[in-house]
Amino acid sequence: MTFWKIVGSILVIISGFLPFLDNIIVIFNPAFAGYQNTIGGYLRNDYWLLSLYYTTIIVIIGKFMKAYELLFYFPLFASIYCSSLYVCQFVLGIKFEPEWPHRLGMILMMIPGAYVLYRFVNHLQDLKLEDEIQFRTIERIYKQNNKTNGKD
Repeated sequence: MTFWKIVGSILVIISGFLPFLDNIIVIFNPAFAGYQNTIGGYLRNDYWLLSLYYTTIIVIIGKFMKAYELLFYFPLFASIYCSSLYVCQFVLGIKFEPEWPHRLGMILMMIPGAYVLYRFVNHLQDLKLEDEIQFRTIERIYKQNNKTNGKD
């Protein structure tokens, strides 16, 4: 059960970073920003749009795997960020330079991300300690029962 919970949690974290996949690719391959698809649009816009769909699917899978609830802030932040960027540009007419809002979003996502990762590691340590306490308690009770029943 814990293995699938951890796998689901990792998927949820990954789903939070998927909407920024095009920016991550541009960091390692700057020429990607200029690539165009077959109809003349930018390929990075296609990646961004597809990542929004996959984010939703992965979050649902993570929920079925009983991922840690604190980790759902990653995709929530990404969703709010992408929605606000979309509303600012297309509804309110505020035009952004293509690169800086995305990089700012990545930086802002890393701040709570570090905190969530810290809490996640602490939670895993607490679970390990809890299992260890349960094991020692059961072992102690077993030894006491064997002593009282004369099986020692």
